[in-house]
Amino acid sequence: MTTAADARAYSGAAKGLHWLIVLLLAIQFTTAFLLPHIGRNTPPSTVISLHFSFGVLILAVMAVRFVHRLMYPVPLEAKDAPAWERLLAKTAHRLFYLILLVGPFLGWASASAHRLPVSLFGIPLPPLAQPGAGWAHSAGDIHGTAMWVLLWLVGLHAAAALYHHFVRHDGTLRRMLPQR
Repeated sequence: MTTAADARAYSGAAKGLHWLIVLLLAIQFTTAFLLPHIGRNTPPSTVISLHFSFGVLILAVMAVRFVHRLMYPVPLEAKDAPAWERLLAKTAHRLFYLILLVGPFLGWASASAHRLPVSLFGIPLPPLAQPGAGWAHSAGDIHGTAMWVLLWLVGLHAAAALYHHFVRHDGTLRRMLPQR
């Protein structure tokens, strides 16, 4: 029998996918900060290859997470939260999904335009754009901006979870933590 509290809880799979994305993003942002400036004559390197591989892996895990979320929806917000807070939470979550599902394609297209091969840990993937394609260079600029927005969203998300846990004491953070 499912209680109201159970219906609001995330499944083990949802929690696992969430924390896997957190780990992959930590690795990805680390590789991003180590990247050289990428231009027309940038030679492929281990850091670039790792960045591309983890980007593709994030895309794959996010696709699984998105399908799982559609199959097993869970309300994001507490019903007693103010309307602005519920709207902000819903908007932030939608932006997470948008950036993490579209962002890797933008970076991949940019890499293709710069003649940098994209692979998944050594398995070559097809280019998404022709070398020198102007739209793909713009996609790279959008990718960079989107990743800064993502980094700010991650900070906002973590701060909100801590606020709910330590100030509101409403169980929001505990919903995503592993059960004891």
